[in-house]
Amino acid sequence: MKRLLFSLLLLLQISSVAFAQPDANDYSWLSHIRTDHPRMFLTKEDIPQIKHTASTFEQPYCAMLKRRIGRIIDKPVELVDLLALSGEKNKNDRYGDHAAESAILWLVTGEQKYLDFAKYLINTMIDYYHLRIANDLNINWYAFSQIGTLCAYDWIYNDLPAEERRVMGERLYHALYNIAWHGQGFRERRYRENPSNPKNTGFYGSSVLPWYVGLAFYGEGYDDKACERMLRKGYADHCKMSSYRAELLGKNGGCSSGTVGYGLGYYPYAEYDFIHTFRSGTGIDITPKMKYMVGYLNYMDWCRLPENREFGVGDSHHTNNKLPYNIATHIREIADLFGRNNPELINWVSEFISLYKTKRYPSRMSFLPLLHRLQFESDDVVERRTTTATQSATYFESLGQIIMRTGRGDNDTYALFMTERSNHKHQHYDLNNFIIYKNGYRALDSGTRPQPGLHLPQYYGRTVAHNCITVRMPDEELPAYWGTPAPGEGKKGTPPNDGGQCRYEAKLLALEDTAEYVYIASDATEAYHADKVDKVVREFVWIKPDVFVVYDRVVSDKAEYPKRWLYHIASEPVANGKMEFSESSQGGKSICRTLLPK
Repeated sequence: MKRLLFSLLLLLQISSVAFAQPDANDYSWLSHIRTDHPRMFLTKEDIPQIKHTASTFEQPYCAMLKRRIGRIIDKPVELVDLLALSGEKNKNDRYGDHAAESAILWLVTGEQKYLDFAKYLINTMIDYYHLRIANDLNINWYAFSQIGTLCAYDWIYNDLPAEERRVMGERLYHALYNIAWHGQGFRERRYRENPSNPKNTGFYGSSVLPWYVGLAFYGEGYDDKACERMLRKGYADHCKMSSYRAELLGKNGGCSSGTVGYGLGYYPYAEYDFIHTFRSGTGIDITPKMKYMVGYLNYMDWCRLPENREFGVGDSHHTNNKLPYNIATHIREIADLFGRNNPELINWVSEFISLYKTKRYPSRMSFLPLLHRLQFESDDVVERRTTTATQSATYFESLGQIIMRTGRGDNDTYALFMTERSNHKHQHYDLNNFIIYKNGYRALDSGTRPQPGLHLPQYYGRTVAHNCITVRMPDEELPAYWGTPAPGEGKKGTPPNDGGQCRYEAKLLALEDTAEYVYIASDATEAYHADKVDKVVREFVWIKPDVFVVYDRVVSDKAEYPKRWLYHIASEPVANGKMEFSESSQGGKSICRTLLPK
């Protein structure tokens, strides 16, 4: 117990320190770029350690990669729907991931079949890339698989005959150069291309590619000036990303989006990949300037619900509210990068991972576990423990989330309250919203995100889908939310007037965490149209362990404006008179009683 509590405090302290960020104006590292191969994620000096990792503590994971490649290695690759309007529809790009997997298995095992298959897949991808470019089509919303193809080429570079290497390299360079987003003016943006801004998105689209293309081909003679430009741009963009994400973490940590599938699913790869490739490409360890990432772990801890679920805030799918399938992979990756000089962090992560009773299987950048140098105790070694929380409420400032819990166990009580925030990525009009979990979702966010489908912009992202207050003013035009109509739905048009919020403005007035209760007061008046309300203040009291009191003070400009108190539940309610109802689902129950007016 003492070890666990100490490590939790350690995490909080690490995330609260203002660390020096990578200097976007310092390009001295250019003189350190390796001239040999491999230099993408790994070097020749790393290969013995990778072999050791693959044959010891990551042997089961390596065996999993072998089975994954074994299912396709003896079959011809069949690319389908080559000219699909968006590459996400045909999933052909996934063979870039497989190319990297086969190439690293070649480095680990020395078996010729993996080398041959990696070459075959690289050439297949090159042909596919050139075909898509010639028809001005995207590859995929994400750039992960294209990085995988580059890695595969880099890792087998020394095993290719000179002429074969020259032809393959030149064709791959020109393909990836034309896929990469180099900024405005280079070319028109392709349909469903994601030139993701390093500050406003996950930075996992075509704009991330210049760094990797430049690193893979710098000094190879195809266009070294262009490669240097790409390296400079890629470095500057990653510095912007790092600085922005570090700013978002308050004293308690957090992540880059309050929607867990993004912030803890896809977003962190941009940081891992940059740390690994900067080290392998230059020999310089940049982790001391990116220690803010340790703050992600505390948010990972607090947003986890029993059965590896999460609250479902923002643009979550709400189909099962499961945490991202690769969450344990992210935990291990952060610990491996930042825990080499911090054994307490490793101890905490080993225990935390024991809560995840899920099988590991390859995810994005599936070769990363084989680069690990630190071993984490497995579920079989670490006894699963549930603990009573000494801190029962944590405010993640940039996300506007106050998360409460009695502990980490299956029968504990969990709640989340939405208030003042600075990060609006994938967030809904849901200020003063609350979610409660006890043996299932007692109060939940409703709706889901069909794309296309008008349910998304006209319900799911709006206040009416959340446990909030609505005040309906006739003829109010609410702001648009992303999403497009499905076939037969007509035009998107303006959202229906549900009386909800129109801005992301709130003020946290109070937060008090005591042994008996947690008290929150939040003013969301500015989130509503100024012509319809003068006050919308919610006081939220959690009387431990499982009584909640919600007290709203609402003053509208006109008394006749209809006001609604919304409470979304998972099953049909059972009324008990006019002032009380109950619901039962998922093995739990809640009773909702109106206290005022008397």
